Amino acid sequence: MNNNFISEKIFGTQFFSKYYLVILGVILLTISSKIYIPFFPTSMTLQTFVVYFISSFMGILGFRAVLIYLLLGTLGLPIFSDGGGFEYIFSPMFGFLYGMLLASITIFFLLKNGLKNFTKIFMSIFFGFFIMYFVGICHLSFFIGFQKAFMNNFLPLIYGELFKVLLATLMIYLLMLKFKSDE
Repeated sequence: MNNNFISEKIFGTQFFSKYYLVILGVILLTISSKIYIPFFPTSMTLQTFVVYFISSFMGILGFRAVLIYLLLGTLGLPIFSDGGGFEYIFSPMFGFLYGMLLASITIFFLLKNGLKNFTKIFMSIFFGFFIMYFVGICHLSFFIGFQKAFMNNFLPLIYGELFKVLLATLMIYLLMLKFKSDE
């Protein structure tokens, strides 16, 4: 197996390394869901940044971390930004959570052949962002209508999200350069 993801270069491919990375991903997602940046009319968490980062850093392990995070939260652990439980599935904002799952698998598939350059990393993470917000806004529009969902939950957050996409891209790119120079 070739080491296309930075986590494999740092931690290797042993079972326990993968196990601990997935647990670390779940912990980072939980902590980041509790950190709010106040915006009007909705607040922003750092959770999407963590999804972008772990998906491009850990690959399929990032996807597994997001999947386990969603399963644990759905089973009742209060790890989502507003708690947890099965009823969370029927909440208006749950679309963004399963959008994160689709974003993480998208980022993985687009980067699985290797971290080639800044543009490839950026476009992969940006496409994951697009999918996550598309799914989230579509889900939310069933509750409040498309126009209100778009105006209240996309437009006010777009600059912050683009900053998070750029920051995750820059961090992954710099890590890639660091580990390419060490080879």
